[in-house]
Amino acid sequence: MEDNKVIYDILTERLNLMRQLDKDGDSEHRRHIAKETQDLHAPLAHRLGLYQIKTELEDLALKFIDYDGYKHIAHELNAKKAERDAYIDKFIAPLKLKLEQEGYTFTIKGRPKSIHSIYHKMQVQHCDVDHIYDLFAIRIILDSPLEQEKSDCWQVYSIITDIFQPNPKRLRDWLTMPKENGYESLHTTVLGPENKWVEVQIRTRRMDEVAEQGVAAHWAYKGIHNSNIVSKQESVFVFTPTGDLKKLPAGATVLDFAFAIHSEVGAHCIGGRINGQNAGIRQRLINGDRIEIITSPNQHPTEGWLNDVVSQRAKNKIRQALKEMEFKSASEGREILERKFKNWKIDYTEGDISHIADKLGYKTITELYQAIALGKLEPQQLRDIFEQLTAPTPVTTPTSTTSTPSSGENAPITTAAIEIDMNVKHVDYKLATCCKPKPGEPIFGFISVTKGIRIHHCNCPNAVFMRQRYPYRLIPARWKDTRI
Repeated sequence: MEDNKVIYDILTERLNLMRQLDKDGDSEHRRHIAKETQDLHAPLAHRLGLYQIKTELEDLALKFIDYDGYKHIAHELNAKKAERDAYIDKFIAPLKLKLEQEGYTFTIKGRPKSIHSIYHKMQVQHCDVDHIYDLFAIRIILDSPLEQEKSDCWQVYSIITDIFQPNPKRLRDWLTMPKENGYESLHTTVLGPENKWVEVQIRTRRMDEVAEQGVAAHWAYKGIHNSNIVSKQESVFVFTPTGDLKKLPAGATVLDFAFAIHSEVGAHCIGGRINGQNAGIRQRLINGDRIEIITSPNQHPTEGWLNDVVSQRAKNKIRQALKEMEFKSASEGREILERKFKNWKIDYTEGDISHIADKLGYKTITELYQAIALGKLEPQQLRDIFEQLTAPTPVTTPTSTTSTPSSGENAPITTAAIEIDMNVKHVDYKLATCCKPKPGEPIFGFISVTKGIRIHHCNCPNAVFMRQRYPYRLIPARWKDTRI
């Protein structure tokens, strides 16, 4: 509640300042204050739902920004006030009668559009006041219980469109989807007497109180300790190209703003335009800036971006994007390795890759996969290491000459004493040290990619593993009767 009071005080102080500005004196100073009010305080009041304050701030700002335009519209409105009041009464009469017949309790108000609103329409439509077709609006305020509010508003809409022809392009439904500041109402534009277009607003008493008084709770402000919004602030208020207000931490940059718009906009941001001027992603923002973000599909977040933003949202989104990029890169590396090892007919487990990653100095398998995706590590390197880690340890055939038994199990064995049931020539045969097969025992051969053939006992502790993982690398073998 204290935060809400501070914001009301800020806007009240600005409203009093604008009311006291004299058209005489330093015109440049007045214009600067009016421009700040138009760009910052009026949109802030609008964001909070403080429409009465917002309207008066806009009108007063226009008075000092374009005094001649302001006076021209005010004069035209005053000159035709009696004519306008008579028309409003004529328009309301059949509506009032029908609503009373249907049993509604209500209030109908007729009011001219604000000078600023009419001025804006004139600029957009390039016409004078006489050619603005909806210079005033009719507001119907219903006394309806909460549970009947929406249905009553739509029923009244039906009554209005039965009497007057509606313009379907001008229907605005803020009942189904209220504005962020809590504003709820149903707006339509109909063709009234004398073929004049009239805007009609339909709402309940509760909705009207919210619209007129605002709901500051919809916009939480913290850390502001006095009414000097410029020098004592912990936040900066800026705008999108369409005029939507964004609140960011003080010191926020173009990159912060980009992530405040959308994660994808932030991730591909290469810069922006601040008040029409080009700006880099690190450019800091000030109150009232209007920012347009420039993106490129080739742009991606980097670790350095974490130093270029101050908002927690931007930091979180950058970290998330970096993790997603890491995951994508690792997935690509995994696919490359799987494809290569499949072509080589090599079976492996995550444990095997973990051992290889550790041998190569990578902290995680993910880092290894990323290195493959980035071309820093070739699959052939992993294949070589894999073969070294999985192939049985070679052993040389005993050649001791100090003792030469003539017979028995201790007799030295040569590879010539082994027969391989394959047409393999010029291949080195060695006995495996893991099982140390002896003549006469059942044996088999295991093909090592880089170290020839190793001879194992059929009951070797590694036999089961090799049969399951590498059946295509096993070959039949047996002992000959030849001994040295």
